[in-house]
Amino acid sequence: MDAHEDEFLLCVRAALAGAGFEPSGPGGDGVHLIRHARGVMVGWRPVAISREPGTLPPDLDDPAVQPGLRHAFGLAVVAALRTAGFVVETRDDEVLVVDPGHPGEV
Repeated sequence: MDAHEDEFLLCVRAALAGAGFEPSGPGGDGVHLIRHARGVMVGWRPVAISREPGTLPPDLDDPAVQPGLRHAFGLAVVAALRTAGFVVETRDDEVLVVDPGHPGEV
């Protein structure tokens, strides 16, 4: 990774932190950033929610892995990054923040 790539990753991290998303360290739960050939991938590994017996119906999945929460996370991250001036592409459960300094990008 060169100095420009490091700087771009730090800018993405700062924009997310400014919007209330605190990226976790490598391999941690929560918001994570991964360097990508075209920029930075932003994803989310939900923290499992332990439930007290009898508080949720037994047929309800862990709320942390529900598709609706993943979708809401993605929408919020895309909105925060676009508001900060970044170009983003959605990819399944992750968001690619495109590095404008990457060769071949416009």
